[in-house]
Amino acid sequence: MDAGQGSGSMDAMHSAKEEVKRAADIVEVVGRYVQLRKAGQNYVGLCPFHSEKAPSFTVSPSKQMFHCFGCKKGGDVFAFWMEYHNASFPEALRELAQKFGVNIPEKPLSPAQRHRAEEREEIFRVNERAMSYFARLLNEDRRGLAALRYVEERGISREIIEEFRLGFAPDRWDGLVEFLKREGLSLDTAAKAGLVAPRKSGGYYDRFRGRLIFPIFDLGGRVLGFGGRVLDDGMPKYLNTPETPVFQKGRCLYGLHAAYRAIRGEGSAVVVEGYMDFLALRNHGLAHVVATLGTALTADHIRKLRGYAPIVVLVFDADEAGDAAVLKSLPLFLNEGVSAKAVQLPKGEDPDSFVNQWGLERFRELVEGALPLFDFYLERACSEKEMDLDAKARVLKQVAPILS
Repeated sequence: MDAGQGSGSMDAMHSAKEEVKRAADIVEVVGRYVQLRKAGQNYVGLCPFHSEKAPSFTVSPSKQMFHCFGCKKGGDVFAFWMEYHNASFPEALRELAQKFGVNIPEKPLSPAQRHRAEEREEIFRVNERAMSYFARLLNEDRRGLAALRYVEERGISREIIEEFRLGFAPDRWDGLVEFLKREGLSLDTAAKAGLVAPRKSGGYYDRFRGRLIFPIFDLGGRVLGFGGRVLDDGMPKYLNTPETPVFQKGRCLYGLHAAYRAIRGEGSAVVVEGYMDFLALRNHGLAHVVATLGTALTADHIRKLRGYAPIVVLVFDADEAGDAAVLKSLPLFLNEGVSAKAVQLPKGEDPDSFVNQWGLERFRELVEGALPLFDFYLERACSEKEMDLDAKARVLKQVAPILS
């Protein structure tokens, strides 16, 4: 490429960038992920990038810029998109251009930019093909019959199976490996995506075997990773994709891509622990629900939800582990300044079993009657019929650090 061609390419790219900035109003873009309110000529909200209780995050319509006075992050619409979605600039430019109908020319990238962009795209591509492989095995292959029967016996409709692209990984060490080879896809990339793992003797083997598969999507519908559930008493019961360049478990909420509009409309988010809890509630018509991939709730999860609704309702399993998870989340909600409540399910129940036995209306009644998180914990902790002074002191000792 000669200097004139390079200059022309740069001019065209700059023109496309400026066109995107004109089309993509920063208040509208940020407002999809952060609850903003008008404050004079600007808009303010709680920062999505750090913990805070009072809004220090400002968006200026006139300058088309955002700035947080707490963590000092700031910039234009591209800077926000890159920070919020963990994206590179080329990805942010392309994704915003697609959303706002702007055509962008091809621009030569630096070697580092090209490597990162290509690696992420390759991972998304191999994840997409793996999802198709798992889905076909569940819906069209005799090897998936037991898994399909299991899902249907749990009351999940075909519509939900198709909407969330459920699949099945056969109990083979090389099923996906052989499929990816036939597709001409790199097994090295599949390893980076967490789909396969290296053998000590060389080559790769399937990470997910003999499991019902749950694809995990980003807000744009791209496949970030997968969760897998055994169909017998094998362990671990659930297995998730490990950390990859596109998937960080502590930042992902299962089903958020399908639920965020309903969460914003309801003004609250219902959070459950597992994939099947989420699917059962969606199956019964509850749209403003997400799941934590079977892992502990994190500050990143809460910040994401805070951008859509001011209230979060936890519906965890009615057992010791569920109660412990509620207590563990309490300081996170306090630090993030989010109003949180918890539902008291009957002992031994989980959201899946409850909604299938009693129906959505009864479940909604429980959500409406949810207790503030601190009250929920105290009621649970003090619910034993006879508590001596030592037992009550232990409860106070547990909660004191949270309130300090």
